[in-house]
Amino acid sequence: MESRKFYFILTIVAAVVLFVFGSGMLYYINTNFDTIISSDVFASGDHEYDLATIINPLVQKKEPFNILLLGGDKVGHLTDTMMLANFDPETCKVNIMSIPRDTRVYINNKERKINYAFPAGGIELAAKTVSELLDVNIKYYAFVDTSAFRKIIDLLDGVDYYVPVDMDYDDPVQNLHIHLKKGQQRLDGAKAEQYVRFRKPNKWNKEIRKYYDGSDLKRNEAQQQFLKELMRQKLTIQYLPKLTSVINTMFEHVETNLTLTETVKMTSYVTKFKIENVSFIQMPGTTYDVSPYYYICDVEATRQIMAESFRCSDSFVKADPEIKAFYLKKEARYQPPKPKPAETGQKAGESGKTGSADNPSNPSNSETSITGSDQDP
Repeated sequence: MESRKFYFILTIVAAVVLFVFGSGMLYYINTNFDTIISSDVFASGDHEYDLATIINPLVQKKEPFNILLLGGDKVGHLTDTMMLANFDPETCKVNIMSIPRDTRVYINNKERKINYAFPAGGIELAAKTVSELLDVNIKYYAFVDTSAFRKIIDLLDGVDYYVPVDMDYDDPVQNLHIHLKKGQQRLDGAKAEQYVRFRKPNKWNKEIRKYYDGSDLKRNEAQQQFLKELMRQKLTIQYLPKLTSVINTMFEHVETNLTLTETVKMTSYVTKFKIENVSFIQMPGTTYDVSPYYYICDVEATRQIMAESFRCSDSFVKADPEIKAFYLKKEARYQPPKPKPAETGQKAGESGKTGSADNPSNPSNSETSITGSDQDP
């Protein structure tokens, strides 16, 4: 046997043994920490302090926590995706709520869409705005740039996915070009990015209206479905050897306040992961296809979900109690503006019918013009 081949095999065997041993040690430490510390061997002198100092960084806290996930173009300082995720280490359950980027919020006493927060004040303002709207603590954040998303998907060998309809969209301003064919296929990083960013086509037709209506809500649904399939396929023992590369890419290209130690701790839960423990939740509210095309959050209902499924004791931002109270009062008496003829595509003297035959209530789906939720006042 060639020496290079021998050492290559030896390295693989050693890596597997070390990984299994390390995983076993992490599991043993986390399940027997109190017993180890109180044992006779370490019960006297300075040994207890020394051992606790060594072991404490390896011990996983059992308290649930929230993480704000943002996705978009870091260069352009834009956010296409905003999600709040909760992980409970005790039950290994994950709850994820998509926050429509058109959600109406108040920043510096002005009405804004929530996707305005990141370009206006970065991660801190985005997290503070979410925290005040939903009355929820946010311990961690992660901004995933489109380039990082592509690299991570490629590191995981792509995702097998069924694209439900032909997708064609071009935006020269953003240098965004989406061209995907309908059918089962393996999406590499570039194609996966196209899928999760698609919201509306160059030209509407009956088939595409079955899945999209031009709103951010439908794109949120598609993103949730893709994320769920990504987790189902990749959070398995088979992909554990790739975790190091994924973590390295994450810390090179993802802006986050998660430390390397905290990230490594989380990877130990991969072996316990079950896709049925993941719940995707739509933010309660109402959308109005009337300029400026806000999504109005049902604050009371959403905060009830936060209290039940997004428990978290720590927060890296400080929310203003007065603003949190303001949202409940404001949205309780909110009345949507009445559409003007110009906003519905009507001319003076025309009847009240708007939109297309397939979707008469949504003028965004007309064959000749696409308007709607990408506008920010």
